[in-house]
Amino acid sequence: MARLGRPLAMPVEDRRKEIYAAAETLFGERGYEKVTMAEIAAAAGMSKKTLYVQFSDKEALLKALVASSYIWPENAFEEEPADPVRTLKNRLRVIADHVLSERHLKLCRLAIGESIGIAGLADTFYQMGIHTSRQSLIATLEHIPPSARRVDLSASLLADMLFGATVGKVMVDALLTGELPDMDTIYAAIDQTVAALFVVCD
Repeated sequence: MARLGRPLAMPVEDRRKEIYAAAETLFGERGYEKVTMAEIAAAAGMSKKTLYVQFSDKEALLKALVASSYIWPENAFEEEPADPVRTLKNRLRVIADHVLSERHLKLCRLAIGESIGIAGLADTFYQMGIHTSRQSLIATLEHIPPSARRVDLSASLLADMLFGATVGKVMVDALLTGELPDMDTIYAAIDQTVAALFVVCD
């Protein structure tokens, strides 16, 4: 027989995911300014009071939503010490999958559109996204021995070249055109670019 009584409380992370999904949909359909906290609460299936327990205001919700797009998978940046060049290729694929996903591109447009009026939004986006991705590439590049490098450049310059050639331009194109990139083409570009700069052992 089923137990009667008060339902189990929803875990905080699950509740936040529902709020993010509702806010993301509403912001995408009508724009940040035209959406109210009451509408977000209703779309998430909760009271406005419950929503305000999670977020002090709509600006705090937007910042958290943008930040949530850069919660990387737990094993996203694991090392493969035996083959740092393969690690580099895998890392670029993880970054490309995340940065060029439909959800991330939508939140990117939202962050760009609202960053003028909201202090710290652009910084959050940069620190959690571009900076973290770049640092992970630099760390991987520093493990590649000179004998496996075809060019004598610093890890930071190589990271910028790799990101720009495989993800950066494609991201800008996708933001401007609204068209999603073909990931098979991106993976091929990653393989070709890494092979041009490093000795690949397959």
